[in-house]
Amino acid sequence: MSEPKLIEDITVNDLKAHRWCLYHNDDEGYDCFEHVIPDSHKHFSHHVIELELAEFQFNNGEIAFGYYNGTNFCVLLNGELLMFWFGVAKPSDKDIEKTRQLLSSNNLELPVEARAKWSNETKLFKGLQYIENGNIAEINI
Repeated sequence: MSEPKLIEDITVNDLKAHRWCLYHNDDEGYDCFEHVIPDSHKHFSHHVIELELAEFQFNNGEIAFGYYNGTNFCVLLNGELLMFWFGVAKPSDKDIEKTRQLLSSNNLELPVEARAKWSNETKLFKGLQYIENGNIAEINI
């Protein structure tokens, strides 16, 4: 049986090899905000929030992978995590510049369509999204 993993330690290869769900077990010291288990674990359940493989199809035809956690799509680029959704926090100028540099250094062009493997959830991003006055705003990049 596979052991739980810290969410921050999950790799694209892990996501390609298994389905993963959040895992909580007080007796064993696992917090569901920090740990996931693969579909090979006896307590795996597709009824729990999953951390699933996501494919990102960029405007210039490039493909990258990352994850979808039921709320947010995140792409993994050369060991760096890029999130397109900032929730109620407006992205800072530093966040915007870091995103531009990360996309440029990986030869990626927006817009990008993100698609989750298991839930088939999709989202189109032209830049960084956040909530402003109750509406979704986007800073195009």
